[in-house]
Amino acid sequence: MRLPVIPFLIAATLLGVVWYLFYASAPRRRILDVPRLSRLADIQGVETELAIAPDGNNLAVIAGGDLWVFDSANANQKQITNTAEAESSPHWTTDGKRITFTRGADSWIVDPGTGKEEQFRANATQLSWSQTSRTAFVRDRALWIANPGGHDETKLVEADMTGDIEIRSPRFSPDGLQIAFIKSQLGIRGEVWLVDALKGMARPLVADRPAENPLDVGWINNGHDLAYLTNRAGAYSIWYVDLTQMTVNPLTQPLVTVPLQRIGMAASNNRLIVPRHFVDSNISMSDGVAVTSSEKLEFQPAVSPDGTRVAYTIADENKFEIWTTGIRGDNPTFRTLGRQPRFSPNGLEVVYTHTDLTGNDDIWKFDIRNGSAERVTDADEIDVTPDWSPDGQTIAFASGRGGAISIWTIPASGGKRLRINDGGYAPRVSRDSKSILYWHRGALWTMDAQGGNVRQASSDLYGPLKPPGDRLAWPGFDVLKDGRLLLAPIEIRETSLWAIDLTYREN
Repeated sequence: MRLPVIPFLIAATLLGVVWYLFYASAPRRRILDVPRLSRLADIQGVETELAIAPDGNNLAVIAGGDLWVFDSANANQKQITNTAEAESSPHWTTDGKRITFTRGADSWIVDPGTGKEEQFRANATQLSWSQTSRTAFVRDRALWIANPGGHDETKLVEADMTGDIEIRSPRFSPDGLQIAFIKSQLGIRGEVWLVDALKGMARPLVADRPAENPLDVGWINNGHDLAYLTNRAGAYSIWYVDLTQMTVNPLTQPLVTVPLQRIGMAASNNRLIVPRHFVDSNISMSDGVAVTSSEKLEFQPAVSPDGTRVAYTIADENKFEIWTTGIRGDNPTFRTLGRQPRFSPNGLEVVYTHTDLTGNDDIWKFDIRNGSAERVTDADEIDVTPDWSPDGQTIAFASGRGGAISIWTIPASGGKRLRINDGGYAPRVSRDSKSILYWHRGALWTMDAQGGNVRQASSDLYGPLKPPGDRLAWPGFDVLKDGRLLLAPIEIRETSLWAIDLTYREN
């Protein structure tokens, strides 16, 4: 049988034309690829936050609590402020001629050429600018917006009903129609949010991991993606939200295991810049006697009741491990994944915080004798920073259940939990079981075991501590029977600014 060749060829040609027109006209999406990392600058002091000028060359940098300007074109750096009170949240004005920053509870503005500064807006922090000279800022824990010239101040997002949740890092989208920001709970956990800059409709964008602690956000890829600096996978790295596909994806390798202070980042076109802190810490006594020594970050030490053992945390990029060793550093032994260890009164068990695969923190304990581990708490909210009562019957810990992170207790064998105050974390039960010492908003507080008689013990304790001697140490420490402190002194090897240049592939 003869085939109808000509009709067949016509049909095949038409199919080919349709296929070509479909795929040739289909929109191509730029997909983020592996970025390029390079060391950019070292500013005097510990770099924490920065902003990129509209020209892409000048950087406003907070280093050592003061404002600096760094010109990336010629590597010149100039200190702008030198005050006892720390500055934060730098941002260039839309024309790139001046810099706004936070000092205390107010926003200030400075001309980097002359150094002349003045108060810009009272009772306003975290101020940032849009490309059309609108400003967003935080006032009384709410997000506000103002038109050019500071006119028509409008509350865009109400303060959260939970009192320890604050709004941080508002950032306008390139078209000025949206603002990304972070809701942070005591610097322990947080979420990334978006709000419509005109209508005020706000929604959570990244809120799927209870233990995640985002630090900053930045718009990239012409506003199609939102990058954010986070500890989502353990150490701090940059992830991004594909706003078309609504997916959360990793962008960089781990950048900072544990920062010395809260850090931020800056975004401009296809470049991100972030401070990186390269540090080491080992466990030692306050008189200088070393307990551990390795190239990994070792901190959060706890001594056994008989003074013969030390439990501590090792931070190794994206994981935290609990180890034990003899008081002289003998027989170091890996025990389990987790952090914040504390010995039981009999020295046979260790209670600790463990993060599961869904990103939730719970309290666990393991037996030193056989290595067996069991869960103490099981809740959708975070449970962290545990400690034993002197009789070993109860565990005190901090939990986000009920909204605010506060101090709770639970039987050591598990069971019904009891909330004993309205806010705080990292409880330490006194040896007579009559009082509890705890952290809350950068200060140490005490209360009785039932949550009454609350009083402040000390204040202004943000970041690393300065124990006896010249070196800084991580806040987690313990006390030996002879009165010496068990510390994790910090060796600062380098702090510097790093550029992350974005690359793309088409899909």
